[in-house]
Amino acid sequence: MPTIRRLQPKGEMLEIERKLFDEFKRANPLLIEHHQPLDDWDYLTLGQHFGLPTRLLDWSNNALTAMWFATKGTSLESDHVIVWIIIADEKDFVSPADEDSVFTSSSTKFFNPRLIKQRINSQSGVFTIFSSDDLLKGNPLNENLYYKDKMIKVKIPHRHIRNIQTELNTLGINAFSIFPELEGLCSHLQWRYFER
Repeated sequence: MPTIRRLQPKGEMLEIERKLFDEFKRANPLLIEHHQPLDDWDYLTLGQHFGLPTRLLDWSNNALTAMWFATKGTSLESDHVIVWIIIADEKDFVSPADEDSVFTSSSTKFFNPRLIKQRINSQSGVFTIFSSDDLLKGNPLNENLYYKDKMIKVKIPHRHIRNIQTELNTLGINAFSIFPELEGLCSHLQWRYFER
């Protein structure tokens, strides 16, 4: 489920979503201008990457990147982590150029964002954009009648996570390659030089 669905809005969800999005665009254009957003799809992408609760769900076209996200910062509340694999067809993707609004898709689709932030490129980022109906009903993607047969659930036992993270680092997949900024460098150095 996308972040906005996992939170409790102070009012009707779709109304709050619009207010949140409009305020994100209005509040401080100087913070956003240098990313050169062209349309609401770009604004939604930026909001998602900076922590704005949106109807987007992150995916990666890179299996190693997906594995890194699944194993980073894992808690021991369960005995495994999960990686979801989806076999999406071309018809499963929306073309932002063909859609009037990020809020009006009649079905949940995928979309490839413009590379307006290096992080999107580094993570081989792609998104699911939930339809308003699926968002309001709280339908997780793996229970969506259309997508559920296109998804594979992979469980990774916790005992393998440290080895997987070490092997991913050897292959160049770590916090700094995923987040090529100071934040990512510092996170990678902490992982490298301190016990987990």
